[in-house]
Amino acid sequence: MIRSYGFPAYLEKGSEKALQSYGLTLQDSKSLAEAVLRLSDFFIQNPDGTTPWKEKWAQVAYLCYFLPLNSIRLQGIQDQTRHLGFWQNIEHVYDFGAGLATASQVLAQQSEQILNFHLIEQGLEPEKIITSFFSDFKAASWNTGINASSIRDPKKSVALFSYSLTELDKIPDWALQCEGLFIIEPSTSEDSRRLLQFREELMGQNYSAWAPCTHQDLCPLLHQSKHDWCHDRVHFNAPAWFAKMEQHLPMKNRTLTMSYLMMRKTPAKKIQAARVVGDQLKEKGKDRQLICQGPEREFLTWMHKEKIEQEIPRGVLIEIPSGTVKVANELRVKQAVLVL
Repeated sequence: MIRSYGFPAYLEKGSEKALQSYGLTLQDSKSLAEAVLRLSDFFIQNPDGTTPWKEKWAQVAYLCYFLPLNSIRLQGIQDQTRHLGFWQNIEHVYDFGAGLATASQVLAQQSEQILNFHLIEQGLEPEKIITSFFSDFKAASWNTGINASSIRDPKKSVALFSYSLTELDKIPDWALQCEGLFIIEPSTSEDSRRLLQFREELMGQNYSAWAPCTHQDLCPLLHQSKHDWCHDRVHFNAPAWFAKMEQHLPMKNRTLTMSYLMMRKTPAKKIQAARVVGDQLKEKGKDRQLICQGPEREFLTWMHKEKIEQEIPRGVLIEIPSGTVKVANELRVKQAVLVL
């Protein structure tokens, strides 16, 4: 079972309209790639710098590259967590460092309830782009800053950080007033393990882990390993114009990874399942995959002699079959697992 997603039509339509204002189309692959490379070089040279929104090449790069890729990541997270009811009783979403409001736009389309999106962005250009070319999305408000008094109804609010918390030393105090936190970070070891540390700190402040965790115990990847980190992966069904643009880029994006954390002060429902947090490791006589269902670092393992044929995507929930035998840190199954 491959978790695969394409660039949403409503976002692609807005991107096309916005690019036309620069005299470009999605078919101008070389010009688009040049803008992407220029912004990529900017971030390499200025790792702590803010996005140069005033530059047209930066706007172009976001429209044709980062907007598609980040929307795919959000779709994957939403699909994996939809059954949890995380957004139940939530009315306000405070999107910090919103940029082109990628996360908010996807949530607005995929959420089963009406959410009011308050976008916090220091750059003025993203608001102009969104209001001019993405007419399907209506933000409740745009602001250049936020504090605790800005939160209209903390018990019905979620603070959203989509690739913006990585720029901060800690979770802002205003966000801790909110009922929930939804954080998406790069899938690097450093960023992901920092997210695991945030999870532990938040649980000490009466927050409950809703996802990707299935439990409220100590994180085994943080406490029983110095190298593991928790991240998810989805496949990208790239449109033809994106694949053509990629021919001019050194980086390829057939699969996309991300780390995320969803916490609420409302206790999470108990989940009788394990989450797959590693890729399949093929070893002599067996295959195994790192899973998480509690405080122990465990591997789902199937011996080759059992003749089990299965490919389990990273990030999915699985049901451990009855009759599974535990040997050291391995849960040895005698039949294929059920992906939930």
